[in-house]
Amino acid sequence: MTTTIYKSSSGEKVIADMPLSYAKNAVNKLIRNEPERKAEIDALQAHVDKLSAEAEAKALAGGDDANPRAVIGGNNPPEETPAPKLEGRAAIEAHADDLLTEAANWADGVAIENEGQAAKVGTLHRSLQEVAGLVNKQADDEKRPLNEAVNEIAKWQNGYTAKAGMKTIPAGSLTKAIAATGRLSGAWLQKLDDERKQREKAAADAAFAAAQEAMALRTEAKETTDLAVMDRAEDALAGAKALLREAEVVSKEKVRVDAGEGQRAMTLRTIYHADLIDAPNSYALAYGHYKQNPEFMAEFHGLIQRWATRDARIEATRVRGIPGFNIRSEQVV
Repeated sequence: MTTTIYKSSSGEKVIADMPLSYAKNAVNKLIRNEPERKAEIDALQAHVDKLSAEAEAKALAGGDDANPRAVIGGNNPPEETPAPKLEGRAAIEAHADDLLTEAANWADGVAIENEGQAAKVGTLHRSLQEVAGLVNKQADDEKRPLNEAVNEIAKWQNGYTAKAGMKTIPAGSLTKAIAATGRLSGAWLQKLDDERKQREKAAADAAFAAAQEAMALRTEAKETTDLAVMDRAEDALAGAKALLREAEVVSKEKVRVDAGEGQRAMTLRTIYHADLIDAPNSYALAYGHYKQNPEFMAEFHGLIQRWATRDARIEATRVRGIPGFNIRSEQVV
């Protein structure tokens, strides 16, 4: 009895509606895993044969167009045009697609049952690895001229703006010139700031002395009947307040150098550094401080895991063991 339905894992499919590649995969899967479903195998194979024959006939006829020279008496058939040879990406993609189709036939959740199947899967596995290598090589070949262009751009850029302190690349010429002119400007601005601090101190000292004098005169004015003494006390107090305001203004001054029209002025700015204290427990103290930070601990754990993974691959450290870690082996292909 001929069947028209294929019972797939995702439901029933009308065999006559199945495309060629799907039908091929289905029949190969049934032959390999469920040969007892003979009615479905026969129907699928007949459908595959029919679609294959139609595709071959269409290819020989040049697609949907009829051959105008295929007429009675036509004794000069057209020359056959050979199929274009695939190269580069196209060849790799065609090969990869064939292997992926075959992989889909085997990797369907059913285990290998005999040596013959194991050999075929092993061959397929190595072929997949080989084509993966071809993909990577093709990608490298295609990226090479782009990488060379990027390297030339980076070389030009680094010649001017590479940062100082890099291991293999010297500081760029603009980087060094910016640093040198920055140090020159910084030294001048520091000189101006030192002078400002001196003016600030002088103003503060003068204000303090005036304040002391004013307080003394004010005390005297409270006990005197001399109006001139009282007036001098008020004048001294007003002068002391003026000197205090002057000292405050000087303390808030910002030393600066004009950098030209449209440019930001040169000023001093404060930056901060954390220098490790030269003591045996400095890192331990810092760890105690940062271990409350989840982001720090995630990075710290990742660092430990990378070192443990590295040591697990080295026999000497593997034999000694890694405190806090179990070392296990795994067999892979």
